[in-house]
Amino acid sequence: MTNRSPLNWDDAGPSPLPEIPAQLQAVLNGIPAMVGYWDTELRNRLANDAYGTWFGIEPGQLYGMHIGDVLGEAVFEANRPHIELVLAGEPQKFDRTLVDAAGESRFTEVTYTPDARDDGAVRGFFVQVTDITERVLADRRRQQDMDRYRALARSVPGVFVLLFDADLRYLIAEGQELETFGYRTEELEGRRIQDVLKGDLASELEPRYRAALTGQEVSWSRQIGHRTYRLKAGPVYSDDEATAGMVVAVDVTERLQQQQVWEALHEIATAVARNSAPADISERVAAIVLELFNVDSAAVVRFTGASSAEIVAMAPALPPTLSRRHIFAPTDESATVRVALTGKPALVVYGPEGGPAAEQMRAGGFQSAAAAPVRVGGSLWGVVTLTSKSRTGVTEAMMARLAQFAELVEIAIGNSEARTDLELQATTDALSGLPNRRALERHLAEQVALAGTRGTSLSAVVLDIDHFKRVNDTYGHLLGDVVLAEVAARLRRVARSQDILARFGGEEFVWLLPETNGAEALQAAERAREAIASEPFGDVGFLTISAGVCEQRDAAAGTLLDCADRALYEAKNAGRNRTSRYGHATRTARAGDGPGGLRA
Repeated sequence: MTNRSPLNWDDAGPSPLPEIPAQLQAVLNGIPAMVGYWDTELRNRLANDAYGTWFGIEPGQLYGMHIGDVLGEAVFEANRPHIELVLAGEPQKFDRTLVDAAGESRFTEVTYTPDARDDGAVRGFFVQVTDITERVLADRRRQQDMDRYRALARSVPGVFVLLFDADLRYLIAEGQELETFGYRTEELEGRRIQDVLKGDLASELEPRYRAALTGQEVSWSRQIGHRTYRLKAGPVYSDDEATAGMVVAVDVTERLQQQQVWEALHEIATAVARNSAPADISERVAAIVLELFNVDSAAVVRFTGASSAEIVAMAPALPPTLSRRHIFAPTDESATVRVALTGKPALVVYGPEGGPAAEQMRAGGFQSAAAAPVRVGGSLWGVVTLTSKSRTGVTEAMMARLAQFAELVEIAIGNSEARTDLELQATTDALSGLPNRRALERHLAEQVALAGTRGTSLSAVVLDIDHFKRVNDTYGHLLGDVVLAEVAARLRRVARSQDILARFGGEEFVWLLPETNGAEALQAAERAREAIASEPFGDVGFLTISAGVCEQRDAAAGTLLDCADRALYEAKNAGRNRTSRYGHATRTARAGDGPGGLRA
């Protein structure tokens, strides 16, 4: 029992429940929050349905309960100071993390309002608890984004960054060059441009800021003393809407090249934010390097092993004299090979003794090159390279700039690859390596639409391992998992490259066959059945499968998978180790199918 003595509670039961008008209860239930009333003994006298739902208490049972028994001891003790103050007549508002009936932690905003008589005596208090979880999480995400922008602004020399909202209020004002303009961070942040900018600067900037908020990018220059700054305002997107704007200012007098790098990285970061594929990002990086360094060729190269590499993207396009994949030879003398060996930036001038790699470059007319390492997850991922058709076209200074650029580009490549890996994990069955049910549903919708548009056939096969429960019961789930993985491998061997094979769940697999009619799909299912039954599964022995086939045009009475599933049940009911086509007679297994082991 919760210790209640500090507030002088007693355990007397509540007075009889007054009848609450239906209209009032309806109003209370319509409020998107928990609403209740507690008397001076901290017993409930009124609550809407949301209160009971949150704590898993029936509304009728909540009446008369002590607040400590509803909240639990830990939360009650945390709320005790607020309870004491509200009973003293002081309204309270605070945040609290609560656990709902489903066991999930939720962020809430709690308001205690005293109910006082005319003489000032408090006879109870009203409680409103609002679930603010989504708002808190959104605020945290926004704060993380803000911290990233701030850290980025602080880390890049010669620039400052201004982030503003739809009211033209500065959210972030950071950067080493900000004071050159006569402002400090604390003077700008939290204030509107009209209230803080000097002279006519606010009127000059407002149209540019508002243009950025509509999704436009606006650039202009400003002279401060003997220094020239290039400024660029653009949108900051959230859920494909420009919810804020950003201004980036760069000292182009001494750092024109740095500004170009910044703009390039902004473009790459935008591609990452829009979920561009790693290959697309690499192509953009190659094109940007070509433009930034004004060389004859640029590329992004990925190491595929200790002594091999592949050109992921190249600008201009890969010349015919150059192989996309290359295995390093002992005599190779190229910038890429040097980086692979040392992990450091490298510059080379190609000579006749440079090995096969240099020979390929010279055949394309290239005379010199520089490469800078790209590391992802702490490991050497590849290089960014630039090449020139002049022996002096690549310099040490260019190599140093390229190394700085590569260090920043690797963040974009790493984030893009990490996202791609996560997406693959989310749509791949870890046991079989096949697409999972979630991915299958997407593929099915795409294939149904394509077949309808092109007027081609589409068939589905649902396959199920016969008596698989016996495998798990007899040999254990670990060996059962080995069997599932081997079944998936055998099914892959009989499927075509354009087919889609997925694990639907448990021991059930789905096989989508584009441009395949029902008769052809039946033959394919038979090949799969034979592939499973033809060889034993180690100690488990021989196994069989049953299959159901349906063509899209036969699925008028239901979906394609539903009809294939019905055909599967026909095969199961007919004795297993069979293939059945929806709307056609079940095809029986041939004599001798499924010998030995746990056969059907």
